[in-house]
Amino acid sequence: MSRKDDMSIVSLLARSKKRLNVLKSLESEDKIPSKISKDINDNSNHVSKYLKTLKEAELVECLNEDDKRYRFYSITDKGKYYLDKVEKEYNE
Repeated sequence: MSRKDDMSIVSLLARSKKRLNVLKSLESEDKIPSKISKDINDNSNHVSKYLKTLKEAELVECLNEDDKRYRFYSITDKGKYYLDKVEKEYNE
C-alpha cells in the first residue's frame, strides 16, 4: 500500500468519530446494522452509509451479501490495523 493510500484511510477515519465507533463496535463481534446503530447511538440510515464507506475502503466486510434484510458485518484485519493506528496517533 502506498503512503498516499495509507494517509487516505487514516484521514477517512480521523475526520469521523462515527466511522471509528462503527469499527470499535465490530471489534468484539460481527453485527447487523441495527445493533451497530444502538451501540454508537446513531440512526440506521447513517450507519448504513458508514458501513458502505468502510466496506469500500476494505475496513469491514459483509459476511452474507445475498441476504438483503439481515446482513452481518465484520471488521477486517485491515480495519483493525487502521482503527488501532488512528486511535494511537490521532486521538490522544
